[in-house]
Amino acid sequence: MTATALASTLSLGPVQAVEPACPPAEPKQKPAHTCPAPSAKKQAAKKTPAKKQAAKKQAAKKTPAKKTAAKKKTPKQQATQQQAAKKQAARKQAARKQAARKQAARKQAAKKLAARKQAAKKQAARKQSPQAPSAACRPPRPKPAATCQSAPKKPAAKHPAAKKPAAKQPAAKKPAAKKPTGQRPPAKRPPTKKPPAKKRQLKKDHGWSWEGLYIDAADLRKVNVFLARARKAERTISPQVRSIARRTNATVVGFNDRLRTPEAVKRSIARDMQDNPTETADEALEKINDSVRYILQWPDASYVKGVNDTTKLLGQWKNANLRWSNTWARARGYKGINTAWRANNSGHPYELQFHTPKSRAAQNRSRKLYEEAHSPRTGSARRAQLQGQMNRIYNTVPCPAGSQLLNGPRRRSVERPT
Repeated sequence: MTATALASTLSLGPVQAVEPACPPAEPKQKPAHTCPAPSAKKQAAKKTPAKKQAAKKQAAKKTPAKKTAAKKKTPKQQATQQQAAKKQAARKQAARKQAARKQAARKQAAKKLAARKQAAKKQAARKQSPQAPSAACRPPRPKPAATCQSAPKKPAAKHPAAKKPAAKQPAAKKPAAKKPTGQRPPAKRPPTKKPPAKKRQLKKDHGWSWEGLYIDAADLRKVNVFLARARKAERTISPQVRSIARRTNATVVGFNDRLRTPEAVKRSIARDMQDNPTETADEALEKINDSVRYILQWPDASYVKGVNDTTKLLGQWKNANLRWSNTWARARGYKGINTAWRANNSGHPYELQFHTPKSRAAQNRSRKLYEEAHSPRTGSARRAQLQGQMNRIYNTVPCPAGSQLLNGPRRRSVERPT
């Protein structure tokens, strides 16, 4: 037993309690100056900024290298890149246009559909609404509805009228009325025969007329054949005339007007036949030598030599001289030399005029006066007045030395082709 136990038992008085040798263990407290150990998450969070900074530094070091590599692209690579960019832009633009077209097509389809629906609604409304009374359905008639239905249908109005005679058919006099019908056909037949006769007369009378001049259909066909032959002959005559102009140093004046107009040829033929009533169209056509015509022009000093050289060349090429008119020796009137030749290749006649610059200018100035003087409507007094004006114009033209003595070559008889 212990001493305390013994003292308590013996009642020896209070005895001071003796502290136990090992006090109870108390929980350990951490010192205030110490920091808690960081957790794994916090350590990872601290490491990540460091990694990011290292990655940024490394990327910053690499970017200049990439930029330099981009800068060091060859011109071909740049061109291909630009072409690719252009193609991509073109594709985008095409896609936009296609989308716009589709949208426009959709709008049009929607408009058409709306128009069809509206037309269908109007048609349905017309069917449902009653017909409005026409002008014929007015109060005077007792039944406007019946008259409205019968007004547009004319055959419906005839049916009731046809029924009435059906009721009054006991008198069989209508077949007797058919007897005069057998006598009417001869009266109707003559008018059917007359119109074709009139049309035939009009078809035969296809001619040409102008200011009192006239050519019938048969003569007009001959004139048209003559004009077609002139157009064909011009293709072989023009090269010869141009060759002459080159060799003689001449100027071809008015080459675009080398073919006379058909109206002018018809007027001259009709005028000739009117002045000579016994003359035929064939005879009048034989007198026309200017359906194809040319004008050669030389200066005054070389005029005589140019005319002589031209006649020699035409003779060498076997072109026959049909007419030679030298008017330089006249005291008044037209000045120049007008000649007519028959082409060796085609046998068609053509006219060749020899002029100086001043004589050609005078011819142009007096052209309108000449046409008015030869018009059938011009009177004799007016014609004399016009001739006086033309004489005054030609009096100003000087005469080249030796031009009055120029004569044409000896004429040869060449038959005109049929």
